[in-house]
Amino acid sequence: MKKRILTGLALILVLLLAGFFVYQKLTKPDLGPKTTQLYQHGFRLLEEQIGIYIKEHFSGIEKIEFSPIYVTEEGSTFSNVYIRPTIYDKYGNKAILGTPINNYNPSSFGIVSHVILNFDGGGNEAIDLKDSNGNNIDVSKAQHLPDEAKLTKARSTDENISLLVQDNQLKDVVKDEKGSPEAEMVYNTELHKGGAE
Repeated sequence: MKKRILTGLALILVLLLAGFFVYQKLTKPDLGPKTTQLYQHGFRLLEEQIGIYIKEHFSGIEKIEFSPIYVTEEGSTFSNVYIRPTIYDKYGNKAILGTPINNYNPSSFGIVSHVILNFDGGGNEAIDLKDSNGNNIDVSKAQHLPDEAKLTKARSTDENISLLVQDNQLKDVVKDEKGSPEAEMVYNTELHKGGAE
């Protein structure tokens, strides 16, 4: 009887461990620790760049929250890695930037279009963010967004937010220089395999 109980417990433990392993394989990208750290550092700076721009240029915003870092086409030279910012207005409405609105497909916030991630010849992180004019700004050594990488204009973000307001996903969110200085920003550097739903 005791042997049966121990065998049953061992079987349950094996099933739980196997389930956890399969879950990890399906949801977590298979990147090395150095690459994981590079993605997390680069995307944390990108989140700060996007969040500060929205916070300083749009009023009526309560919170800006970032999705996990989505890694698709893993192992490909041209992996697609991106994030999706979510904006909450003062009425509790929320809208996700980078998702289709009617027939408009806004750009994603990710590799190449907004951030370039690599390693230099010495194996050190090489992180470039795009400035307002599309020029690359080296932020490899920065822990927080340097002033020269702050955006003063971001046409695609402006258009995306404007369409979300027109589509009634957000209410009373307006582009102006008052901004939303009290808006909360919630960063997320967790890596997820696959795209956003």
